[in-house]
Amino acid sequence: MADDRPVYLSGNTRADEHSVNVEARVPESTEFAPADAPPDTARYYRATPDLCALLDLDIAGNVRGIRYDIATSCAEGIELGGIPLECAEGEEYSAALFRQVQTSTGWGEPELVAGEECRAPADLSAEAARAWGALQIAPPGINVQPPDGWTLVNIDTITYTQGGAQEFDVVLLGTPVTIRAVPTEFTWDYGDGTPALVTIDPGAPYPRHTISHAYAAPGSATVSLTTSWRGQFRVAGETTWTDVPGTAVTQSSSGPIEVHEARTRLVEDLYP
Repeated sequence: MADDRPVYLSGNTRADEHSVNVEARVPESTEFAPADAPPDTARYYRATPDLCALLDLDIAGNVRGIRYDIATSCAEGIELGGIPLECAEGEEYSAALFRQVQTSTGWGEPELVAGEECRAPADLSAEAARAWGALQIAPPGINVQPPDGWTLVNIDTITYTQGGAQEFDVVLLGTPVTIRAVPTEFTWDYGDGTPALVTIDPGAPYPRHTISHAYAAPGSATVSLTTSWRGQFRVAGETTWTDVPGTAVTQSSSGPIEVHEARTRLVEDLYP
């Protein structure tokens, strides 16, 4: 997130053996890392590039002049201040996007991925909506218990699926964006003519199951699942998700399930 506190950096001047310590501010900076995500090999952040005044030293350390440069940080000179882009009314400022790649020795030098820009929120939202409509969302699988393709009448046949979101990385209007599909509703059809079960619960396996169905008669049935999804998008380097209009639907089916009837029989007790 943006932070008004100074960040202390250090580095070398253009001439070797001459070190400097500088105080730099990196406005409009954000980072994102999900708590349950594996270690990333690349990370993104947004920042306003700094204008630096760099001392040009000769071998003896004498100052020959001052040159100016725009950099990701002023580790090699004295910061003169960020130069944020001025946006027109109704537009949003987006700081430059930088990327760092992790190596065996740590994070590498920041690489400029996309420059500062002014954009109308509607422009990116419209592109995200078009991309959302073209996404190929993977239908979640169906799990059935008992798991061996058969069950009995008048007992609970447990069903459940995966309830997690799916994420897709795309580039919209030259900007890296993540679009995610979030399941919102699950409609179960148990293939025996009974009304469908509509729920927001993906279910769970035995013994913590929450969704089940009892077949009333023997026969063969196939379980079908219709999943409804809502879309959201987030610009790389930012933390806020924005809703995308429209709903997506996926269809899933189980294999055939044989429903048997268990019958009781009286048998003679041969051993008194």
